Amino acid sequence: GDGVALGYWGREDLTAERFMPDPFSDEPGARMYRTGDMVRWLPDGNIEFIGRTDGQVKVRGFRIELGEIENAISELPQVKDRLVMVRQDGPGEKQLVAYVVPENGQVAEDPEQRADLLVQLRSRLRTHLPEHAMPSHFLVLPEFPLNANGKVDRHALPAPEAGQQVLRTRHVAPRDANEKALASIWSRVLGVPDLGVHDNFFDLGGHSLLGIQLLTQVKQEMGYKLPLATLFRSPTIAQLARELGMSEQPKVQLKNLSAIQPQGTKVPIFCVHGDEASYFIPQHLGLDRPFYNFFHQGEDGARILYTEVKDIAEHFLEELRHVRPKGPYVLCGFSFGGLVAFEMAKRLRASGEQVPALVLFDTYEPEEFARVMKREEKFHEPLKRSVLRRIVRWYLKRDKPVPLRFRHFYIIDTYNEATYRYDAGTYEGPLTIFKAEGSAGPGDLGWNRRAQGEIEVVTVPGDHYSMIREPHVETLALELARCIDKGLAKQAVEAV
Repeated sequence: GDGVALGYWGREDLTAERFMPDPFSDEPGARMYRTGDMVRWLPDGNIEFIGRTDGQVKVRGFRIELGEIENAISELPQVKDRLVMVRQDGPGEKQLVAYVVPENGQVAEDPEQRADLLVQLRSRLRTHLPEHAMPSHFLVLPEFPLNANGKVDRHALPAPEAGQQVLRTRHVAPRDANEKALASIWSRVLGVPDLGVHDNFFDLGGHSLLGIQLLTQVKQEMGYKLPLATLFRSPTIAQLARELGMSEQPKVQLKNLSAIQPQGTKVPIFCVHGDEASYFIPQHLGLDRPFYNFFHQGEDGARILYTEVKDIAEHFLEELRHVRPKGPYVLCGFSFGGLVAFEMAKRLRASGEQVPALVLFDTYEPEEFARVMKREEKFHEPLKRSVLRRIVRWYLKRDKPVPLRFRHFYIIDTYNEATYRYDAGTYEGPLTIFKAEGSAGPGDLGWNRRAQGEIEVVTVPGDHYSMIREPHVETLALELARCIDKGLAKQAVEAV
């Protein structure tokens, strides 16, 4: 049918395996997709889902091919064998666990050699996998346990132990009450005992969803309400404890805008929904470039007040002007955040302000974005989506915070609906599109329909998720700096 994709990007073997001719269509070249779902057709006409026939799993709302993770691990020459599986050994969400047998059996027994292998594993996977496909735990074993048939006995594989999963720094124990309280919370959220104050949250397997959970517990147990930006800016226990010690309410309470790097003399960057990029980009731009990020509404479970792109843009502009009353303004945005940044730039220019650089990170033009989203929604679990919407509405009607496990859906569902309703119009200023190498959209992601001024397309390494994470984010950051310098230079020439 029309909803079937063309294939897997750069994976002809997987395309041939998963796509087949459609025997029910009269259209030449029509194909079907092998979903991997195993079902039973009941006498009453209903279809009962039994399980999966392949290694595809769903973790934190993302569909993940375990085979792709295993292939990425196998490419490391120090690895003899590997196995990736989903485990849920206690209360909480499911986690990806990678088991590795090294070529040199002594590596599994030597803590230093094992740590070196883990560093190489995590570094390699960061270049090949999106964040949601990164294993939370790595276990190095001398050999895999086998069953009577000579196959890996999955039930005999050990549960993850924190010491084998992560990149650790020189251990420094918590030194004061705040550090001890934070270490206790971190240990529960990450499942990592004996934390040092210089261990990095993200190197310990943390991600934005776990970050929200961590800061929720900090608020409940320690009384500090911190935005997610604080964790991106201060990702170690020592740094976060220092933030708590300096915590003061600003004169103007900004709900979504946060200063990731407020110091510097250069024109600041205002990023919309930068997520992990808001933590990584400033590290590559130097200390003289201020960087601010607009975080998502609804991260705390509260009702999302602004549900139209234009309303979100106007609200964000109000907060922006508290920080920088006059331009020039440099704006960027990731995914849906790019649509908001686009609308903000339009309004700034309409008010007479200068926007020398507007950069969209893998953001589809609104009509193209809506078309892609509608196609995905049509073929991906409409019943589950309907149930989740009813659950979210139940909490909102009672003025209760949406529980953590439903917040990601609530935010994304709100964005999708806003995209469908957004009338973007056109933009006369310079526009730059950062397109991920793995993006299957049109060359400029459809933005030629909207751009009346100069438009530049920059292809950056990675896919939609990994482009804003290490190591690819360094290329993105350097290209961003180039675009800003180019825009400011052109503005200076035009002003003469």
